Amino acid sequence: MRSNTLFFAAFSLISTSIHCAHASELDQFLIEKKIIQQDYKIANKTALNEILKSISVEDSRVMPYQLDQNTLLEKIELYADHLNLQGRITTPDFAQFIQNIGEKKFKSSIQHNLIQNCDQLFEHHFQRSNPYTVNITLSSTLKNYSFKIKNSECKF
Repeated sequence: MRSNTLFFAAFSLISTSIHCAHASELDQFLIEKKIIQQDYKIANKTALNEILKSISVEDSRVMPYQLDQNTLLEKIELYADHLNLQGRITTPDFAQFIQNIGEKKFKSSIQHNLIQNCDQLFEHHFQRSNPYTVNITLSSTLKNYSFKIKNSECKF
C-alpha cells in the first residue's frame, strides 16, 4: 500500500514540475503584444499558437524529464486551446500496483489529483478565461492511460 500512496503523491508533482513562465509574466507579455485582451480572451489565436509552439520547442530541449522515481515526462505541447503532456510510468512494480488497486481506482485517483492541481495545470489566465483542456497520456509496459481535464471542471 505504501507504493500506491507514493505513486499518487509522485504523480501529483507533474503539475508542479511543468515549465512555463509565471502566469502573470506570460499573460502580460501576450497582452502587451495584443495577442490576448485585457480580460485574457484570445485576440490572435495564430500568433498565440506560434508563441506557444516556441515555448514547447524550448521545453523539448530538456526532455525527457524525470519527474520522480515513478514518472518520466517525455513531451509537452502547448496550444491556444489545449496542452498535451506525454509521459511514461517507470515504476518497476506498476503491473502489481494496478493488480492491487485496480485500473478503475488508479484512473479515478489520477483524475482527482488533476482536478486538485488545476491552479498549476491552468497556470495562465488565458488558459482559465477561454475554453482550455489538458490532455495527459501515460504509457506503461501494460498499456497507455489517457486523462483529460477541462478548465470548466476546476475551481480557481
